[in-house]
Order: sequence, then structure tokens, then C-alpha cells
Amino acid sequence: MATILSTPTTITVRGVGTSTLSSVASSMAPGSWAQIAVPNQNEMLGVGNVTGSMLPYCNSMPWNPKSKMIEIIGMDHGWPALRHVRYDDATNLFDLAAADAGIGQAHGYDHNAVNPYTGDLYSRIYGGFTGSIKVSRKAYGAGSFTSLPPASGLEQVSIGACWWSGSFTGVGAQGAFMVFNSGNSVGNADDGQIVAFDPLANAWVFSKTGMAPNYGSGSTYNSVMEYSARKNVAVYGGGNVASTRLWRLDSNGTAAAMPNTPGSTNVGIQNGMLIDEPVTGNFLLLSAGQFWELDPTGSGTWRQLTGSRTPPAGVGIPGPPTIDNMTCASVPDYGVVVFIKQTNQGGGTFYVYKHA
Repeated sequence: MATILSTPTTITVRGVGTSTLSSVASSMAPGSWAQIAVPNQNEMLGVGNVTGSMLPYCNSMPWNPKSKMIEIIGMDHGWPALRHVRYDDATNLFDLAAADAGIGQAHGYDHNAVNPYTGDLYSRIYGGFTGSIKVSRKAYGAGSFTSLPPASGLEQVSIGACWWSGSFTGVGAQGAFMVFNSGNSVGNADDGQIVAFDPLANAWVFSKTGMAPNYGSGSTYNSVMEYSARKNVAVYGGGNVASTRLWRLDSNGTAAAMPNTPGSTNVGIQNGMLIDEPVTGNFLLLSAGQFWELDPTGSGTWRQLTGSRTPPAGVGIPGPPTIDNMTCASVPDYGVVVFIKQTNQGGGTFYVYKHA
């Protein structure tokens, strides 16, 4: 078994009966990074003739605990179809699930989540100002997506989504696909809508506005939403006109403002990447070349992660000044977070961070 140092190392060997990712994760010390070589990453993710990557305009992608895969949905600018690619934990390879996911043309944004109880993949469909929030579901083992009943809302093209797996008022035992709709924001007390789809009821069972009051000066897009199973809360916000602002959603359906992102950091698509940390239940923010941790408890507290926790240069920067094409995934099975960068057709990187 390889030793993981505070200085990241590239590891391609795995122990008997374990995957590369699980072997690396179990060997890492808290507060360290490791790089894994995935042989076909450039081939599978370096697709497109504008940026050369299927990862522009992404926040997080979901880990599927049933298949032990990271489900990645995205596309380059002008690419003819939205791609569905999976990172397969068992083989340490990317697999093409669908060259055309069949759910319209768009980027990955923060639109994708997995129901951890069933392995079903949900994707919020790109669209704006139609009055309907549309979602499709790919059942576990299925080859295509099917449409779900829409929710009412003046949506924007890029909004936040997550899977709320714990208890929540009015939601069944499998939780819900949760969407933060920043598209209704005009700068007043009703800004910010949250809706929740319960798969057991096959219906939207929660819809509430005013969840991000006085959010911004106009209809906001590129917002994000991430869920912490450990603390049973979600954190959401960010985007083009509110890039430093975040809120917390509690299990009783109420919202509370979190402190603004610290220093020169921002949050949202091509601003800063937000992801839940599966061991502590806190949230990690990668932005402006800095790495921060948000404890959402109470009024919220930020802490900068430095020393051995500082991301290696190869991890990338998902916002200014470089805006690398990248995504991330929280992997609770192994207690780590994965950062995948594919800035162009070559030079893709796959880093693992172990926080606690």
C-alpha cells in the first residue's frame, strides 16, 4: 500500500480486493492530497472543439453509492449533445454512459443528483423563464432519462440542485430532489424559491419563496446548492449577482443567512466551487486559488485551509483568474472529496482530498 504524503503523489496501484480510490483514501492522512492517474481521462472528458472539455460551467457531480461511480453530465460550448460519463471506482476508468443524454443541450452546472436509496440519477433540465422547473430521471440500470412532472417557478438557465437524503418536513423516507431556484430574484423579500420532489409520492411536495431575501439586483443564475447528510442541512446561493452570499436550509423548511464568502473568494458556477465534506458535515469552498471550510452550525463560521491542506497547483481554479474547466464530487463511502480538472483536450487531473 502506498504512503500518502502532504505533498501530493500520483498513485496507480491498488491493494488486493480494493479499488484505486478506496486504497488511496484509506492510506491518506487527514489534511492531505493525492493525485490518481486515470488512464483514459483525456479521451473521455477532453471532448469538444471550443474549450476541448466537457467540464466548463460545472460545480459538483454526484457520487452513486449503488454503482460506486461518479455521474458526470456536461458538454463543451456548441457540442451537439449533452454527454453522460461515469467514473467507475472498480476499474479506475471513465465510461461513456451516453454520448447524447437526451435531455437537451446545456452544461453540467449544479443540476445533477443521485437518490442514494435507489441509485436513480436526477437532472434539472436547462431552461429559463418558461414558468416550469423541469427534471428528468434515469432509473438505476436504465439506458435513458424520463421526464418528471414539472414544478411551477420562474426559473433561470443555471440554478442549484442536490439530493436531500435525511428527514425533511413533508418528505418521505427516501428524501427529495431539491432545487434552489434563483431565477425569481428581483431584489425583494420574495427572492429565492426552493422546491422538493419526493420520489415516493412522485410529486413536488415542497415549494417556498423568500428563501434568499433581497438576493440580488436581478434574476440570478449560476447559483449552487449542496447538502450535508452529516448535519442534515443544505447551503445554497452564489451566482452572477450575489457571488458572495449563502444561506442554510434546515429540515423544517426554514432558511438562515450564512456569512459572506471570505476574502476575495466567490461562489457559484465559474466563481467558486462548493461541495459538502462527508466526514465533518461542513462545506468546502475552492475559489480564487484559496481553500476554505464553512461550518454551517448557528450563524456559520469560515476557516481557511492552509499548510498541507492547500490545494496543489494541478487541482485547478474554478473561477477567476484562470477559470479552469473542472468539477468535484463528495465520496462518503471513502470519506474524501474528488476534484476533476479537464481544462482542455489534454492534461486532465484527478485529485483526492481527505479532510478529516
